Parts: sequence; C-alpha cells; structure tokens
Amino acid sequence: MDNPNYSDDSVDEGQELTPQEKARKRNDLQREMVMQEADLKKKINEKVLIESEIRAMKKQEAQLKVEVQVRQEKLKKVDQDVMMMETEFRNLKKKMNLI
Repeated sequence: MDNPNYSDDSVDEGQELTPQEKARKRNDLQREMVMQEADLKKKINEKVLIESEIRAMKKQEAQLKVEVQVRQEKLKKVDQDVMMMETEFRNLKKKMNLI
C-alpha cells in the first residue's frame, strides 16, 4: 500500500537523516506494516473461509451424486413396473375383447 504521507524522496541520498526524521520514517514504516499485516490477516481469513465453503460444497456434491444414483435406480425399477403393468393391462384388455 502506498502511503501519501510517506516519501523516500524527502531526503537526498547523500544527506544524513536527523534523529527526528529517522524516528518519523520508522513510525511511518511501522504504521504501514501494521496496516499491511491487518490486510494480510483479513485475506488469509477470507481464503480459509472460501476453502471451507468449497470443501462443504464438494461434500454436498458427493451426497447429491449418491442421491441421484439412488433415484435413477428407483426410476429404473418404477419404469420396469410400469411396463409390466401396461403389459398385464393389455393382456386383460385382450381377454375382455375375447369374451
């Protein structure tokens, strides 16, 4: 992060810093470090949260896949039952027509 109040160009390279200037620069750098550390911690927490959400979603995805498979098997059985019942119904209808 750039701090508009902090500038490395305030003193020429060959010029020595006064103790007050050194203290000010040190304080500016420490303040910047604290802000960056806080931003870093926020991003790390955000990363951890997103990773946790992804894990939960993957677990849900796996559960949904199992449920889909179970329902597909159930649908297959129901479909077979429907075909059997339709066949039985046609047979009964044929018998009825023969009477």
